[in-house]
Amino acid sequence: MIVLEKEQNPQEKFQILNKLIPLFDRKYDRQLVISYYKLGIYFAEQTENFMELGKWSNELFEIYRLESGNEEEALVLMLKAKKHVDKINDTRIKGNVFLKLAAAYYDKTDFSEAIEQYSNAEQEFSENDSIFIADALFFRAQARDYKGELIGAMTDYQKARLYYENLHDSDYVEFVNNGMAVLYSKYNIFEEAEKIRLDLAKSYLQQDKTYEWAVTMYNQSRDYLKQNKLEEHSITLTKVFDKINNDPTIDPEIRAIIGLSLSNFFSQKEDFKMQNKYFLEAKSIIEEELQGSSFIKLPYLKSRVLILESQKEIDQASQLIREYREMAVSAANMDQIIDAYLIESRISEKRGDYKNAFMALSKYQNFKDSIFQSNQANTFSYYQTLYETEKKERDLLLKTQEISDINEKNRTKTRYIITISIFIMTIMLLWFLIKNLRDANKAKKLQEKFSQDLLLSQEIERKRISKDLHDGLGQSLLLIKNKVVLNRDTATSELLNHAIEELRGISRSLHPFQLEELGVTGAIQNLLDQIDSETDIFVSSELDDIDDLLDKDQQLHVYRIVQESFNNIIKHAQSSAVKVSMFKSNRKISLSIQDNGIGFDFSEKFNDFKSLGLKTLKERTATLGGTMKVESELNKGTTFTFLIFT
Repeated sequence: MIVLEKEQNPQEKFQILNKLIPLFDRKYDRQLVISYYKLGIYFAEQTENFMELGKWSNELFEIYRLESGNEEEALVLMLKAKKHVDKINDTRIKGNVFLKLAAAYYDKTDFSEAIEQYSNAEQEFSENDSIFIADALFFRAQARDYKGELIGAMTDYQKARLYYENLHDSDYVEFVNNGMAVLYSKYNIFEEAEKIRLDLAKSYLQQDKTYEWAVTMYNQSRDYLKQNKLEEHSITLTKVFDKINNDPTIDPEIRAIIGLSLSNFFSQKEDFKMQNKYFLEAKSIIEEELQGSSFIKLPYLKSRVLILESQKEIDQASQLIREYREMAVSAANMDQIIDAYLIESRISEKRGDYKNAFMALSKYQNFKDSIFQSNQANTFSYYQTLYETEKKERDLLLKTQEISDINEKNRTKTRYIITISIFIMTIMLLWFLIKNLRDANKAKKLQEKFSQDLLLSQEIERKRISKDLHDGLGQSLLLIKNKVVLNRDTATSELLNHAIEELRGISRSLHPFQLEELGVTGAIQNLLDQIDSETDIFVSSELDDIDDLLDKDQQLHVYRIVQESFNNIIKHAQSSAVKVSMFKSNRKISLSIQDNGIGFDFSEKFNDFKSLGLKTLKERTATLGGTMKVESELNKGTTFTFLIFT
């Protein structure tokens, strides 16, 4: 651990830690990292660097949450950060302080305080922090659910879902929908829960999310059981079991719980053979794959009790049901507590222990009645909210209709005048637009024809000059060279050789005669080989044979496009390598020329083709009926792409 010198002032110590803390990652010892974060937070407070205090507090909180046992420290940490939150200017950091403080209270099951802090987080985040606002609403909905606030939880879930939908976060939309389904199911609003779950299940199957589908359908099967819809319950469980039972990629816990649920169902139907079959399959998964998972212990105990009961092992079942009841009470699972008292009453009656049977049945009835009354109150509140919402909407609709009727009379008087005026204006506008469009098209066609004629006349003139140079001046230079060779004047001969080569190069540039001899594909390859050998640029190429797709004039334009592209590269690009690709497919030619040069800011030059020497390339491409695309960034090279349709 780095030692902070005693003579260093707090600001210097803070600066050291400010550089050090961002370097930590998961490879470091966690306790060492925690100690540095604590020091950083301390010196940030001492030096009033509250932005870093908030940021580091948020980061340290996440480290605490990686393992259990740090809940109290996490809460103390965020309470300390909250004291300075008003001095933090960054809305995201401020909002996250409250968000994580709420999470600390949530972890300690202090849902009232968690709800308050989630509300503070929602207020602190700005409109640019939508994802965090959505999280605050989502988590607050869960806290309100645990606290028994049906309407508040439902409202928060709906708001959170809207945020996630706007953010296109489909995973969290699904999480919210699952939360809403659980909420509705908890308060026996089964129709709404089923609607959500069946939509979710369909979506999961489309996305090949088998595990999520299985969990959703299992929860729906439990709702069917609560409604005493035994046939739907068994069909749903069997469907899930058949799909996941032999799939080792599915979490063994869900496979085991489905097996136990089917075993319990057949116990209720007194089909003890099927009850035992599914129980043994679930038991095998628990022993071989789960190895004592605490999640499965309660459902497994219940199924064991039912197996012992079906096997007439009443004394053993009686001992085990008490263990099951105590665990259910400890876990505060109301559904399992009710199950435990009902089963205990039945087993005690079979043992002849009528006193205990009566007491267990009484507790079962008391628990069931209290839950029913609570659910009834919340359900009434839910439907009352729906009714009041619909009533307000209906009243608003009636008032709107009255206003609409009054306004309709006035609108009718002016409608004809407006309609006629719009009709006349539309006719005039259409005539004007059509005339302008025709004029623009005519001007465009004239410009295109002028450009094509100009290019054609340039090529004709280039061909004439090239032929004159080659046949006239070129032949004269060869005769002079022959006489010089006869006179054995080596120096003059070399000068003449150089002049002849320059003349040939000029002649080739003016008109590529190799087009007639090699075709456009061979001529381009010859041009690339020449550039590769005569310059410092490394040229690589991959060329399809396109000779059969183009006539002579089109071949010349394609050749010129490649030639003029390389002229630009040699003059301006400062590149060391160029890659040329030319492919054909379905009467379409794709030509790409990519260099690794200095590039340019294309956004500044987009409308200024003339200054870049690109105007001719654009016109030649248009003559071929194709399109040209230029991609370039400063210091990242340039790519020319030409699409030619034949």
